[in-house]
Amino acid sequence: MSNEGFLEDAATRHQIYVQRYAGGNLKRVAVFLSRAIKTAKQRVSDGLSAYGTKRYTSQIETLQGDLRGIYDDLKGQAQLDLSDFGSYEAQFNATMLGRVVRAVVQLNVPSAEMVSAAAMADPLELEARKGIQRISISGALDQFGTKKAAEIIGEIQIGSSLGETSQQISRRLTSIHQLQQDQAGALVRTMTNHIASTARMETLKANDDILKGWRWISTLDSHTTPMCQDRDQRMYGWDDPKPPGHWGCRSSSLPVLKDEFAREITGSTRPSIGSDGVELVSSKTSYQEWLARQPAAFQREVLGPNRYALFSKGELTLDKFIDDNGKTLTLQQLRALEPQAFERAGM
Repeated sequence: MSNEGFLEDAATRHQIYVQRYAGGNLKRVAVFLSRAIKTAKQRVSDGLSAYGTKRYTSQIETLQGDLRGIYDDLKGQAQLDLSDFGSYEAQFNATMLGRVVRAVVQLNVPSAEMVSAAAMADPLELEARKGIQRISISGALDQFGTKKAAEIIGEIQIGSSLGETSQQISRRLTSIHQLQQDQAGALVRTMTNHIASTARMETLKANDDILKGWRWISTLDSHTTPMCQDRDQRMYGWDDPKPPGHWGCRSSSLPVLKDEFAREITGSTRPSIGSDGVELVSSKTSYQEWLARQPAAFQREVLGPNRYALFSKGELTLDKFIDDNGKTLTLQQLRALEPQAFERAGM
């Protein structure tokens, strides 16, 4: 197989592992979310004074302080986990690139600490309803904690103002618990992908003399957004926006070597999830080519009726990572899996 085929195989496998690692991080974050809801329920169960009184205000302020502490702890743990992950990603990307470069080439490998620091400091640039949103990981965690605490307090205040019982207010808090879990999932997966992407870019930029640039690789399944469908397989430069492109984005990047520095490696496929389940397709398959081979019902599900009508007539062009939510990884498990994946690829 070509060097790019091997890189795509390795990057695709790795992105599966990254998503599972994010799932493991989400489990740790979920502990803090449960603690926040449990703390709020306990304060309500202990008894709130009459709504609007000074004592009621004091009780709410005390709860706000408790929640602030819990979400600060969440932020600290998340940053620690992501920093360690950034260091690992630097090592992985240097190893992956080294497998396909001719032996005579000496790679420049930035330190794991430098890459980790850059990944934590580099702001996310995400497509949002009102244009591009720029936010740091620290800022995203602060914003999340502030909003979730406000939601909890808000539900208690609404219930109190309506004269609801403690049991009724507690049910209100239960109802927002799952929503907060879902929102935390998008946050954790986006931050994890940002760390992985930034670590890769730092490694690639340190070796830009042997590279043409990098290629955007999107997920081949029905949940891929129109933006990522369009960017799939496109070539980009160092100053272009990199994955993640939006909240919950699972896209990745692929280094593209200059011909004189590449070496051939032996077979090349990439996994996809179509109407018949998981299948292997050529690593050179673009999202559009893959989607064109899927049944009409599946195309309609992915595109929606209007875009499907254009696509099926050949009037719409769209110019790839399996995320099994049931499987999660710790960083230790990730470290153990990666060498095995290289060995299975004959490397």
